[in-house]
Amino acid sequence: MKKIFLVVLSFTIALGIISCSTSKVPETESEITAQDAMKHLTYLASDELKGRGTGTDEINIAAEYIADNFKSFGLKPLGDSGYFQNFEVTTGVELTENNSLSLDIGEKKFAFVLNETYSPLGFSANTSVTGEIVFAGYGIEAEKLGYNDFADVDVKDKIALVLRYSPEGDKPRGDFADYSSTRYKASSVRNKGAKGVIFFTGPNTYEDDSFIKLNVEQLGGDAGLPIVSITTKVAEEIFQVAGKDLLALQKEMDSLKAAKSFYFANSNASISVGLEPVKKWTRNVIGLVESENPVYKNEYIVIGAHYDHLGMGGRGSLSSSKEPEIHNGADDNASGTSAVLELAQQFSAKRKLLKRSMVFMTFSGEEMGLLGSAHFVKTPTIPLDKITAMYNLDMVGRLNQENSLTVYGTGTSPAWKDLLNEKNSFYNFKLNFIDDGFGPSDHSSFYSKDIPVLFYFTGTHSDYHKPSDDFDKINHSGLEKISRFVYDMAEAVNQKEDAIAFTKTKSEPRERRPGAATRVYVGTVPDMTTQVEGFKLSGVSDGSPAEKAGLKAGDIIIKFAGKDIKNIYDYMYSMQDHKPGEEVDVVVKRGEEEITLKVTLGLR
Repeated sequence: MKKIFLVVLSFTIALGIISCSTSKVPETESEITAQDAMKHLTYLASDELKGRGTGTDEINIAAEYIADNFKSFGLKPLGDSGYFQNFEVTTGVELTENNSLSLDIGEKKFAFVLNETYSPLGFSANTSVTGEIVFAGYGIEAEKLGYNDFADVDVKDKIALVLRYSPEGDKPRGDFADYSSTRYKASSVRNKGAKGVIFFTGPNTYEDDSFIKLNVEQLGGDAGLPIVSITTKVAEEIFQVAGKDLLALQKEMDSLKAAKSFYFANSNASISVGLEPVKKWTRNVIGLVESENPVYKNEYIVIGAHYDHLGMGGRGSLSSSKEPEIHNGADDNASGTSAVLELAQQFSAKRKLLKRSMVFMTFSGEEMGLLGSAHFVKTPTIPLDKITAMYNLDMVGRLNQENSLTVYGTGTSPAWKDLLNEKNSFYNFKLNFIDDGFGPSDHSSFYSKDIPVLFYFTGTHSDYHKPSDDFDKINHSGLEKISRFVYDMAEAVNQKEDAIAFTKTKSEPRERRPGAATRVYVGTVPDMTTQVEGFKLSGVSDGSPAEKAGLKAGDIIIKFAGKDIKNIYDYMYSMQDHKPGEEVDVVVKRGEEEITLKVTLGLR
């Protein structure tokens, strides 16, 4: 019954015909006001909407609310189904029938029960393997730390039994932090030829007897081999059969920071993993204020914000609690969404004065990787070459006492800085200009299509991605002030005789904090909208090592410095092993052709 309901719900969302009785359009003024902005924000960030997680019923209620407001303001629908532009996202994984795990060590046979003594991980490959068992310690090879769990064992064609965490436990900022994730370890043993991985928690790390449960945080691409997790209790029994005391062995490894890897004699493991993705429909909400000017009406200015957040937490949450909690996302990004609604209402009220048409968009899937904006630029409902500029508002609700406002994208048009300074003479913001058109929000998708962009941002704070990001911490007057500033900027560009010019920007590597590890910089921009084997690029930063080497948007990186790249995690981990100034071979798939390019790594 549940599956039938989900199918029907997905179908009706795809048609854009859901009507939600809880969607209420508040009475608001046509002018931008703090009071009206907060009416929108307090509803969008209310517990009723449970954090607006992508793919949930509650984000569909939020979409209806936005669409109903667009309609009440007199905006024309500009989606592919009314105000909605529908697209599908992967929100989780579920088990199929093809899951099993068994181990034989000498005469001893270990039978495992799914979800009782073991579970596959969500980034496991769907396959079946058998092989000899080898204990590969923590699965860490860290030359700079003088530590190597693979020094005395060869995992090629074997099943690697691997401890979670590191000799420092689960210390998040220790020397081993870069090597501690299960993703990193799976990538490492795969590149050494292992057939599969069995993870377990060592008794010296935690006393509980848990295995890693299948969850949404494990999304992000198949690791290229089957991966399971078993309980600590069973792991201890396995080591006992081999004549080893697991607790004593782990204590020795941890105290000496020394590898104690070994082969299990007369051993064999069989792993079968079957998973399938859980897909849901979600939607952007798009409305048009159409100009009446016969010359300019088919040119457009876009004002957008993402309206999704983290739902009940999980992947992306920085909460210290492991229990699900509502993450209301008042600043991130009910603030930007409410600003878009206020701007839509004011521009609609003044439509007779417009030269160019105004398009207002709220995006879903931003927290999962800019999915909504990336979908729009791939399947636009207006010609991309007719978009004069894109203004993005993301986290604009915490204007501080210094009046500090960061604006990204100021190098994407020669018109921006002078215009920003001119309009700011009335508001007196302490402006921080960042030239780069790429960045951690939806403007990046538009910049990748050679569109001038600006991204307004009041900064991060201690409530970022936590349940405490609530409406009572929003600066009401600051939100109004920023919205009016954006209005003045957009109105000025709207009235220009000629469209503003686009310029590419150089992406400057971010400044490192004192004492931070040296990181390499390549300048690749990921494409998170398509699932491919490898790391697909949506673009490369101008002047970056990637651009200089000849990498292009659409390339799929399949090898980096000799290591296979199956997903974005493999790519990130492969860079950990290199230093700025090194030249590495990068193999990309470009269409049907495989090309090897030489990249000189930069300094992050």
